[in-house]
Amino acid sequence: MCGISGVFHYGGGAADSVLLERQAWAMRHRGPDGAGTWVDGDVAFAHRRLAILDLSPTGSQPMANEDESVWVVYSGELYDWPDLAPGLVARGHRLRGTSDTEALLHLYEEYGDEMFSRLRGMFAFGLFDRRRRRLVLGRDRFGVKPLYYHDDGRRLVFASELKGLMLDPSIPREIDECAVADYLSYQYVAQPRTIWRGVRKLPAAHRLICDANGARLERYWQLPTEVDAGHPEDWYRERLTSLLREAVRLRLHSDVPLGAFLSGGLDSSVVVALMQQVAPERVKTFTIGFEEEDFTEVEHARQVARHLGTEHHELVVKAHALELLPTLIWQMDEPHADASMIPMYYLAQMARRHVTVSLSGDGGDETFGGYSTYAWARRYAALDFLPAALRRGLARPAGWMHPDHPLGRKLRRVAMDVGARHLHVEATFPPLELAAMLTPELRAAVADYDAGATPRAIHRAAAAGLGEIPALLPLDAQTYLVDDVMAKVDRTTMIHSLESREPLLDHPLQEFAARIPFHLKLRGNVGKWILRECARPLLPPEIVARGKQGFGVPLVHWFGGGFSRLAREVLLDPVTRRRGWLDTAAIERQLGDSGSRDERRTRQTWVLVCLELWARTYLDRPREELGAPLASLRPSEPS
Repeated sequence: MCGISGVFHYGGGAADSVLLERQAWAMRHRGPDGAGTWVDGDVAFAHRRLAILDLSPTGSQPMANEDESVWVVYSGELYDWPDLAPGLVARGHRLRGTSDTEALLHLYEEYGDEMFSRLRGMFAFGLFDRRRRRLVLGRDRFGVKPLYYHDDGRRLVFASELKGLMLDPSIPREIDECAVADYLSYQYVAQPRTIWRGVRKLPAAHRLICDANGARLERYWQLPTEVDAGHPEDWYRERLTSLLREAVRLRLHSDVPLGAFLSGGLDSSVVVALMQQVAPERVKTFTIGFEEEDFTEVEHARQVARHLGTEHHELVVKAHALELLPTLIWQMDEPHADASMIPMYYLAQMARRHVTVSLSGDGGDETFGGYSTYAWARRYAALDFLPAALRRGLARPAGWMHPDHPLGRKLRRVAMDVGARHLHVEATFPPLELAAMLTPELRAAVADYDAGATPRAIHRAAAAGLGEIPALLPLDAQTYLVDDVMAKVDRTTMIHSLESREPLLDHPLQEFAARIPFHLKLRGNVGKWILRECARPLLPPEIVARGKQGFGVPLVHWFGGGFSRLAREVLLDPVTRRRGWLDTAAIERQLGDSGSRDERRTRQTWVLVCLELWARTYLDRPREELGAPLASLRPSEPS
C-alpha cells in the first residue's frame, strides 16, 4: 500500500523528476517508510512506500525486472502472490525478494495485457515497457485503490491522489460543473469524472494503455449478471463458506502486525470469526462508537469480541469530532460528504497504534442485499403492475408542490421505474431539488447533464439478466461502493498509513455470490440471508439475527451545537455567495429554524457545507499550498 505518481511524454518531451518528487511528498502519508524515483527521458515514476511485504530494500520502488526493460510503481496487495511465485520461478523468472510488486513485472513478461485476469487483490499501478515505449495503468475490480490521470494530448500524468496530481502547474484548475451536480446529487463525484475538468479517475476494473498513438481505456472484468439456479440452499451455503474462508486466509499474509475493524454487524463479525479460526495468534479488533446510544454498536462489537476471544479495543467519538473537518476535507481530495468518514478516521487512527494492516467487512451489503432500500424497492414495485399512463397520472399532483415537499417526492417516484426510483431515494438532492438549490448560472451550465444517466444504464444492463430488483445490487456495487465507500475507507486509513483489506471483495467470491439466486439474499424483509446461514456456526444467535444498522453519524444531534453555527457561518458567508454555485435564498430556506432539524435536511446541509469547505481548501488557495489542510475553517478570499 503506497503512493504513486508518474508522467509519460508520449508526444515528445522530457520528464520533470523534481515535480514528481514534490507530488510524492504531498502523498507521504501513503508511504512513510521510503521514497524512490526513476527517470528515463520522456518517462518518470515516483513512489512513497508503506512496507507491508518484504521490509528489506528488495521491496523498494520504482522496481524493474531483471534486465530493466519493464518498470513499475504499484500500490496495493496481490493476495495470492505466494501461490504464484513457484510457477513463475519454474518458467525461468528470478525473484530477488518476497514483495508482491515483483509479480506485476513477471506476469507482464509472461502474459502482457492479459495479466489482469491473473491479479487477485487490490491495486493501482503504472507499468512502463521500455522496449515498446508504452505505459500501462491498472486499477482493481472494485476501485479499492485510487488512481487519477490527466492527458493533454501529448503527455499523460497520473497519481494516487488529486492533491499530488494538481501540484502540476500545467493542469488547469477548472471546475467541472457536471461534477458539482454529481456531488450534490449523490454526495460524491462518480467515476470516471473528477471535480476538475480534464482530470479523470481510472475506472475500477479498467486498464489504460498509452503509447505514441495516445491513450485508450479497456475494461478487463465485469460482475456476472446471470443466475446459477437449481442447487439446494446447502450447496450455496457450503460453497460460500469455503470462499469466505479462503478470502480471509489470503488476506492474513503480512510482514507487519495485522488486525480487524469490528462493528458488531454481520459482515465484520463474520470476517473476524474466520480470522480467529485461521490466524496463528489472537486477533486484534477495533471498534468505534458514539455517546448517542441510537448510533453506537459498541456493545454488539464487545459481545462478538468476547465470544471469539479477540484482543479488543474501543473508542467513543464525541461531537468535537467536527474539528477534524479541515483534515478530512483535504484528505478526501474531492467534494465528499459521507459523514461516516469522521468515525472511520478515528477508527483507523486507533487501529494504527497497534497494527499496520486491518481487515474490514466492506462490500457485504452490496453483495448480499443488506441495505433496507432493497426490501423497500420490492414493496414499492408492487405499484408497477399499473399501466404507465395511470402511474404518471398518480404522480401529476407532485408538480403542484414545492420540490422538497415530502409527499411530492413520494408521488414522483410512482411514475419511475425501479432503477430511477432507487436513485431518487438515494439522492441527497434529487433533480428538482438540485435545480432549486443552484444559481441560474450553474443551473444553465448543467442543464443538459443527467447525473442519473450512467447509473440507470448500469441497472438496465444488469436487469436484463437478473431482474429489476436484484439488479440494484450490482448498481450499488459499481457506483456507491466504488465512489463513496471505498474512497472513504482508502482516504481515512491511508492518512494514518494504515492498510485496509476487504475479504468480501475477493473477486472469486464476488463472481460466485453474484450468481446466487436473489431469494437467498433477501428473504422477506431479511437481507443477507445466505450470509447469515454461513454465520450461524460462528457467531452468537443475536448477532446473526441483527438487522442492518450502518455506520451512521448523529448529525441531527450535533446540528444544534457546533455544526449549526458552522453551517450558517460557511453557507451565508460572502465568499460562498460570490462563488456563484448555490442560490442564497435556497440556502436560507435550507437552514431555516436552527431549532427544527430533521435527518434529511441535516444531511443536505452537511453536503452543502462540505462542498464549500472543499472549495476553500482546493480552489481558493495557491497551488503550492495544496499539500496541507486548511489551518482554519474561517473564510479566506480567493487567491
